[in-house]
Amino acid sequence: MNNLFMLNKLFSIFTWLFFLTFQLNLSEICIAQSNANIPSGRKTGLPPTVEVKEVLDRVIEINVAFPGDNNRQARREKLRETINPYFDFVEMAKRSLGPIWKEISESERKEFTEVFSELLARTYLSKIELARPNMVEIGNQIIENEKALVRTKVTYKEDIFPIDYKLYSLNGDPWKVYDVIVENIGLISNYRNEFASIVRREKFSGLMEKLKNKVNGFAEKS
Repeated sequence: MNNLFMLNKLFSIFTWLFFLTFQLNLSEICIAQSNANIPSGRKTGLPPTVEVKEVLDRVIEINVAFPGDNNRQARREKLRETINPYFDFVEMAKRSLGPIWKEISESERKEFTEVFSELLARTYLSKIELARPNMVEIGNQIIENEKALVRTKVTYKEDIFPIDYKLYSLNGDPWKVYDVIVENIGLISNYRNEFASIVRREKFSGLMEKLKNKVNGFAEKS
């Protein structure tokens, strides 16, 4: 089992756990597929905890409104529209490459960002459909200038995982997630170390080939 596969497996855990962070009582949600109202706007100046709860509200509404395999495509399209504004995939892509980002061309940066963002988004879509309530203990929230850290503990199959979320907000804009930390292991730093190793062995083209193969694997399973 190669390290890139392990990173994607770890990210799958991160993403699935993220959408369990702020839970709703599903019995209180009464929504029909024919008249589902999925809001698209975001308010500025909200605390990061409120931002996270807001996206979960929308995710659960979508899952309830578009259930089952027959609605998978429509459901995932709605989920994709919902999660995109809350995560800075471009910043995550840039941080995951570290110093390599400065060594590659503008066209290579654009291609990497597109492929890496697609990989992260597809991984999310396959996990957030499984979100269930009442599995998370919310910890403290730390805000320092334009950055924030939200601490949580997730109980899953009798195991407890401390999950920290790093967010940023510039000029009062809505908060966006740029990293996730589980048991002191950062998602982006893990990707950065693994990508650097692949580039040393197989150059940047080798890394792109692996990422594209992973994205194509998701497409075949959809």
